[in-house]
Amino acid sequence: MLFNHRDLLLLNDQLDYIDTAIVPVIPVDYGQKLLKIADEYEMLQYVSLGTEQQFKGRLLVTPPVQLFEALNPVEIVTQQLKQFGFKHVVIVCPQTINIEAENLHKVTVMPLESMDDNMKQEFIQDNVKALMKYIITIWNK
Repeated sequence: MLFNHRDLLLLNDQLDYIDTAIVPVIPVDYGQKLLKIADEYEMLQYVSLGTEQQFKGRLLVTPPVQLFEALNPVEIVTQQLKQFGFKHVVIVCPQTINIEAENLHKVTVMPLESMDDNMKQEFIQDNVKALMKYIITIWNK
């Protein structure tokens, strides 16, 4: 499920089946690293949405959480999603980020604009498969 009006209307009725939320987390420094932020955000979008397509009806992809140097809202978001009724909350972030969280999955990020389309798709699919395997291990605990 995606974080849109139509999908969220169905969420309360199907919370027994939609038991996992994916929370993309992106480190932000708007003062200096805009291209790096864009590359990381783009990759997290592709990986999160690709995983949602494979597990449609089983998980919700939330809007990205911005992580500032002095502010880490990941714990608050995780608690709120669990209070709402999600059994599992998976934090998806770039490999370069240094945070601690339960069910943390780090994605390898490369600038995609310089890759040809076939290489880009293969790289994204490798990351989607890794996230899918990670989620399956969480479900099997």
